[in-house]
Amino acid sequence: MDNNDFETRSKSGNIALFGIICLTVLFFILIRGGANAPLVNFLVLTPETLRDFQLWRLVTSLLVNSDPWNLFFAMFTLYIFGNLSTPVLGPHKTICLYLFSGIVGNLLLLPFVWNYPATPIFGCYGAVMGVLMASAMVLPNMQMYLLFIPFPIKIKTMAIVFFVFYLLFAQLSLFSLTIVGGFLGGYLFMKLFARKYVSWELLDVILPKRAGGNASAR
Repeated sequence: MDNNDFETRSKSGNIALFGIICLTVLFFILIRGGANAPLVNFLVLTPETLRDFQLWRLVTSLLVNSDPWNLFFAMFTLYIFGNLSTPVLGPHKTICLYLFSGIVGNLLLLPFVWNYPATPIFGCYGAVMGVLMASAMVLPNMQMYLLFIPFPIKIKTMAIVFFVFYLLFAQLSLFSLTIVGGFLGGYLFMKLFARKYVSWELLDVILPKRAGGNASAR
């Protein structure tokens, strides 16, 4: 990829990223404090609505966020890590990555609440985790400074730190499964649709012997 192509993809990718952030914040303002209950009811996913094949809710539920601090941390994470992956992936793959990860996050939670048809499922954490995972897979060894830590940390390490932080932030509740699902969704998206950009394999962290086994096999 030459410099001109990279700059074009970077600019258009950042526009897509900024669009996602603006749209999410806009919907937060529209439904703040439940002021627009009909809109919330139209967007939120529940097992009951999925049984009725209202499939659009798998996506629109990502636009519903109830807590300002949760939204702030999610958009902050999306901005920081999205700016790393969008120049490589471009705008279309960035948007697809975001939606795919959010949908996988929702789908992972659904079986656990399936017998409670009115349980609302919403929030963008799963989608954001997918972008976080993708950035680590694209630029694993790039170093960044994390708040309050005076030394640089590799992106792949920072991604895991953020992932654990968000699980703790969600108090390891059942709804943390959307975070886990989004993280795995980002991994699956990169492996299935953007394999040529992958520079780091998550399984090498989960199964460290795998790398050594492959090396010995060669």
